[in-house]
Amino acid sequence: MTQAMRVECFGDPSAGVHIHSQTIRPARGRAIVRITHASVGSTDIAAVRGDYLLQPFTGFTPGYDFVGVIENLESVRHSDLQIGQRVAGVLPRMGTHATHIAVAPSLVVPVPDELDSAIAATAPLDAVTARFAISYVGSEEGSLLIQGAGGAVGSWAVQFAKALGYSVFGTASQRTRGLAERLGATVLDYHDPDWMDRLMSATHGGVTGAIDHTGSRALRHAMAPRGRIVRIAFDDESKHQRLSTATGFLAAGLHRCSRPNERMCSVPLIVATRRAAYRNVLASIFRGLAIGSLAAPRAIEHPFGGYADALEHASHGDPGTKTILVMP
Repeated sequence: MTQAMRVECFGDPSAGVHIHSQTIRPARGRAIVRITHASVGSTDIAAVRGDYLLQPFTGFTPGYDFVGVIENLESVRHSDLQIGQRVAGVLPRMGTHATHIAVAPSLVVPVPDELDSAIAATAPLDAVTARFAISYVGSEEGSLLIQGAGGAVGSWAVQFAKALGYSVFGTASQRTRGLAERLGATVLDYHDPDWMDRLMSATHGGVTGAIDHTGSRALRHAMAPRGRIVRIAFDDESKHQRLSTATGFLAAGLHRCSRPNERMCSVPLIVATRRAAYRNVLASIFRGLAIGSLAAPRAIEHPFGGYADALEHASHGDPGTKTILVMP
């Protein structure tokens, strides 16, 4: 038997999200994992509100990533996994805000023994997004702009970019700039109307790459001629997020061959189509956390039954923290 958060109507999570119980049975080629920890982030908030393009209908369970323990492998052949093993992963579709899931072995990565489960749960979706986004920039030298450098994905991206030798610039608010600066970014206040001019001056003509979650067209003017913008989201603060995301995807595709060109980085798509690459990246992130070369956000744990409070904290949590749902 599994318990899962189910979105039954969009809007207020205290009214529209309820615990649903059902029997979960082993399916061919699937392992049963008892989830112990799962992150709660901006994608979940958007999905619960009805603003997420990939979840247009109610009746789903939020959550993309998880840490858990393998309980059943009866339907799995030729796997190196073991019952009782601690694993983590990202799903190509939502569904991890639950006590158990049936998951393909190709989606999971062992969690190092020395890594705390709550800390491990802060990483999969956000850190994998950041690492692939940087790889999509296409160059490991020059200057890189990271929009929201003190945010959930941005703080990981700053660390990866610094390790690769980029000169890192980041936008941040007064609330989040301290974290971005501690991680090594030169911070520009996005409330300053002249911040792009300052960036152009500091980089002598524009950055060679940018990781963006806003969908801003104006960002193209801050790029070097052969630069590349990697779009990870399209948060334009409008009331039509689904439409903004759809048109943003289309615009990025149309600008794929322009100067500066654009790419999309969607981890659910990567997980669905490039599983070996995704597993290698997540395993390397866990190694970095285990040896201390990467710094995870502080995990703020919320019980499974306090789901509305977890979403509220994810909306307004302090910089450098990550909301983690703890299963019973």
